[in-house]
Amino acid sequence: MKFKDILKVALNGLGSRKGRTFLTSLAVAIGTMLIVTLVSIGTSGENLILKEVDVSQLKQIQVMNFKYYDMYETDSGDIDMNDMFKKIGGDTVEKFKDIKNVENVQAFVNTSAENIKIENKEDNQGTKITALYNNDNYFTDEKIASVRDKNKDSSLKPIIAGRNLVKSDKEALLVSKKYLDSMGIKNYNEVLGKDALITQSRTNNSNITLQPFQIKAKIVGIIGDKFHEDEKIISSLDIASEISSYTSLQKDYIENLGYDSVIVYTKDSKNVSDITNSIKKMGYLYVSYQDMIEKIQNSFKVIKVILALLGLIVLFVASVGIVNTMTMVIYERTRFIGIMKSLGANRNNIHNIFITQSGVIGFIGGIMGIVFSSINLGIIQFALNMYMKSRDITQSVNLNMPLWLPLATLAFSIAISIISGIYPSRKASKMNPVDALNS
Repeated sequence: MKFKDILKVALNGLGSRKGRTFLTSLAVAIGTMLIVTLVSIGTSGENLILKEVDVSQLKQIQVMNFKYYDMYETDSGDIDMNDMFKKIGGDTVEKFKDIKNVENVQAFVNTSAENIKIENKEDNQGTKITALYNNDNYFTDEKIASVRDKNKDSSLKPIIAGRNLVKSDKEALLVSKKYLDSMGIKNYNEVLGKDALITQSRTNNSNITLQPFQIKAKIVGIIGDKFHEDEKIISSLDIASEISSYTSLQKDYIENLGYDSVIVYTKDSKNVSDITNSIKKMGYLYVSYQDMIEKIQNSFKVIKVILALLGLIVLFVASVGIVNTMTMVIYERTRFIGIMKSLGANRNNIHNIFITQSGVIGFIGGIMGIVFSSINLGIIQFALNMYMKSRDITQSVNLNMPLWLPLATLAFSIAISIISGIYPSRKASKMNPVDALNS
C-alpha cells in the first residue's frame, strides 16, 4: 500500500469515532499547550531582562573598593564588611589601564550636596554629584554611540552649551538641563559661567555635628536631556573630594580612601574573562555584565526545564490515553483487520495504518495545543500590560513564542504519539486473519 492509501484509511478510521479522537487529541493538546505556554513565558522573561543590557555594557567591568570574594558562592552573612575595604588609588587606576586589552578606565567619586543655589534659585532636596579621576570625560564614545543609537539621532551631543571638564579644572561643574528645569531655570545659557553655591551640613556620623560646609563652583557646561541619566551634576575632582572629606570626616579623601568605584572598558567582550582574572589577582571585587548574563541565562535554563517538565508529564499521561484508545480501536476493528489481510494486506500495511492513526492524533493535539498557547499568551500579555499600566509602569511586556518551540513541540507530540501506538499496532499486525474474521 502507498502512503496516501494508508493515510486515507487511517483518517477514515479516526473519522468514524470523532468524539473519541477529539478527546484523545485534547489530552495531547493540553500537554503541548503547557510546554509551549510556560517555556514561552520563561523565554520572554529572559529576553525582557537581557533587552535592558546595552551591547556596549558587555565590554564593561565594574570594580569596587572591596576585597575580592565570590559573590555567587559566598554567603553574605559570612563576610565581615568592616574588614572588606580595599583602597583604589590613582596608582591602582593606572595599573588597571596597563592590563592587556583594556581600552579605557574611569574612576569615580560619588557624593551629594544637601543644598545647591544657582542665582536666585535653590534646591534643597539633596543632589547627587559625581566626579572622575583626572576630570576624565564622563561621556565615553560607547556611551555617546549608545544614546545616539537609542534615540536614532546621530547629531546628539552630551554637552549642549559651554565645554566639558578638563584636567586643570579645580572648581567647575557640569549641570544637566533637566536639573536646571526642575529648579525653574528655563534658559540654561543664562547660568553658563555663573557660580553655584554648594552646601553640605550632614556627615556620615549622625552623632557629630559640624559647621555647614560650603563651596562655590563655576558652571562650565550644560548636559543635554538625552544624556541626563542619574547624574544631575558632574563636578571637578577637587569639589567632590572636599565634600566627601567633610561627610566622611576623613581629611584628604582621595589620598586616604581613594575612589569609590571604577569602570574598566575592554577592547572586545571576548577579553572580559582574561581582564577579570587580572583584576581578581589584584584582589579587587568586580562585577561584569557578561558574568551576570551568564548567571541569568543559566537560571532561566533551569526554570524553562522545570516548566517544560510540567507539560511533559501531562504529555506522557496523554500517551497512556493514546495506548488505551488505539487498543480499543483495534478491538473494534478486528473484522476490518481480517478483511484487509484477506485482501492481501501484509503485517507492515496493518502496522502502518494504526501507527499513522497514532501520529495523526499527536499532530491534531499538537496543532490544537499551539493554537491554545497563542491564545493564552495573548491573554496573559494583555493582563500583564493592563496591570502594569494601572501601576503607572511605562514598560510593556511582549510574550513571544520562539519559532523553534512550537515546531519542536509539535514534532515531539507526534513522536510520542507514534511511540505510544507501537504496541497496539504490532498487536494488530500479528492478528490471524481467520480468527479476526470469526470474531
